[in-house]
This record gives sequence, structure tokens and C-alpha cells, in this order.
Amino acid sequence: MPGSSIAEFNTIITMLGMLCATVQFITGFYAFFYKKKKFLIKGNDMIFRAHRGFGGMATAFYILGLFAGLSGFLGSVIFFGNETFPPFEPTSPSYLIHVIGSFPTMVIILFKTFLSYFHKKTLYRRMKYLGPATFVSWAFTWITSAISYYLRTQSLPTHPHPHPAPLYLLPFQFAWLQILIPFIFGAIFGLLIWRKAEKIEKKKEEKK
Repeated sequence: MPGSSIAEFNTIITMLGMLCATVQFITGFYAFFYKKKKFLIKGNDMIFRAHRGFGGMATAFYILGLFAGLSGFLGSVIFFGNETFPPFEPTSPSYLIHVIGSFPTMVIILFKTFLSYFHKKTLYRRMKYLGPATFVSWAFTWITSAISYYLRTQSLPTHPHPHPAPLYLLPFQFAWLQILIPFIFGAIFGLLIWRKAEKIEKKKEEKK
């Protein structure tokens, strides 16, 4: 990404993952909680394709972000920050909240992903609330990472050399809007899919 900082690139990856996770959550909520028919995850073609497609993309974005985050964290701990790795900031609340909170959210997201691919029946029958928990974990990851990134485009005592100003993301003054964007677009896509799924279900009812 020419002209963009690595930090901004990683933030964009997390944002895209949040957007996909929002769509995945809405499609799962439609089947499990709104219709209360878990078989619709596979039985409704629109829900099936959207849930699977956006879920797969969310997983891919998360793995990319996880790799970047872990390598950056380990680099900051081992090298205390240099030209390659960000500084270790144990006195920064935004840094600590994001880093410490990322570990339990990582467990939730990876556990749900594992069940989705290898033990789907267990997920559907006994752990359906892992879906909402995964969405909350994604939201925590995105919001804290975005706040942490935007704060570090400014000069901080723990981060004296700020990141370059955003090139592809909104400027610092509109950080709040940037944080909302993946939820807004994810909700729009999700509700369009929801509407299409409802039409499919109505047609099925009419044929009975």
C-alpha cells in the first residue's frame, strides 16, 4: 500500500474483518434467533452463501491481523520498539486495553472458527451463543485497535514518534465515524441479505 503506514494497513484489515463479521452475525442471528430455525443456515440459499462467504472472509482477515498483531507485540517486547517494531507501552491505557483484551477475544474467535470447520454440529446444537460472542469479540478488537491507531497518529508520551496521518482512512477528527463505518456497511449488506432471505422463505410457505 504505497504511502500508507503499516499501522494503517493493519487497521484497514481489521476494519474489513469487522464488516464481514457484522454480515455473518446478522445472517446467523436471522436463522438462530429471529426464525429460531438453525437449519436455515443451510436451508436458505441466500443465508447459506452469505454466512459462509462473509464468515470465510472474516476469518481470513482475522488471521492476517492476528499474525501482524502477534509479530508486532513480540517484537515490541523483545526489541522494545525499533524501526521495524512498535514500542512497548506498558503505561498506555489504550495499548494495554487492546493488547490484554485481544487474548481472550482471540480464544473466542479461534474456538468458534475451529468448531465451524470441524465440529459444526456441536456449534449448532450446544454453542449457538458463540456466534454473538464472536461478534462482540470482533467489535472489541476493531474498536480498541482503531482507537489505539488513531491516538498514535498524534504525539504521545509513550509513543513520541507518531504514525503518519491516515492516507486511506478518515482523518483523526472523524475517527468516530471511521469506527462506525464497518458496522454501518455491514448492517446494510446484512439487512439486504435478510430481506432476500425473507422473500425466499415466503415463497417456500406459499408452495406448501
